[in-house]
Amino acid sequence: MGKAKPVTIAGKRFDTQGDAVNFFNNQKKELLPEGMMKEGDLFDALKDLYELYCNNSPGYELNGRLITGFSVEYEKRNVNGGWATHPCYKTHFSNDEVRPFSIKKAVKSLSDNSN
Repeated sequence: MGKAKPVTIAGKRFDTQGDAVNFFNNQKKELLPEGMMKEGDLFDALKDLYELYCNNSPGYELNGRLITGFSVEYEKRNVNGGWATHPCYKTHFSNDEVRPFSIKKAVKSLSDNSN
């Protein structure tokens, strides 16, 4: 079994990939702004994560688009026979495109491509 690799997102160091994923997935719905996030610590972390993900994932390049904000929607998912509410993050771009993205895949791409 390999040693856990730390990841850094927006200057915040996480000891493991799981810690980083949990940081995003454990955001309290009640504490998030209504509508699109355009500033703040969570916005900065999401933007850094998404840009790093794009740089590490062929086919996900920004291609001149700018990130204008992020939104999160919560959906119920059946996990091991029980229902849990799960955040679904979406990236908003300067060309009015909106794309969902996987926090777990984005964090994994950072660890896979680190030295």
